[in-house]
Amino acid sequence: MTILAPAGAIPHPSRFTHTDADGDRLLISTALFDDGTPGLYFRTDPNGSGLPLTDLDALIAQLQVIAKASRAEADEAAAHPTA
Repeated sequence: MTILAPAGAIPHPSRFTHTDADGDRLLISTALFDDGTPGLYFRTDPNGSGLPLTDLDALIAQLQVIAKASRAEADEAAAHPTA
């Protein structure tokens, strides 16, 4: 029996993390939906998390990296399905 952790439970090395001025955290990582569709996983603290516009370019660039990693995870899962 194989038990898969829910999306985002184990953040991918490509993840984007940020802590805002009052300590609220943001995590963006890979996600793989039950049907094999790759995606992005977003998690914040209950109050949400603010990101300064000066960090926007870094976030956008890292979103591309995370998306590529998510596609690779989906391809790997499709090539090695667990039954």
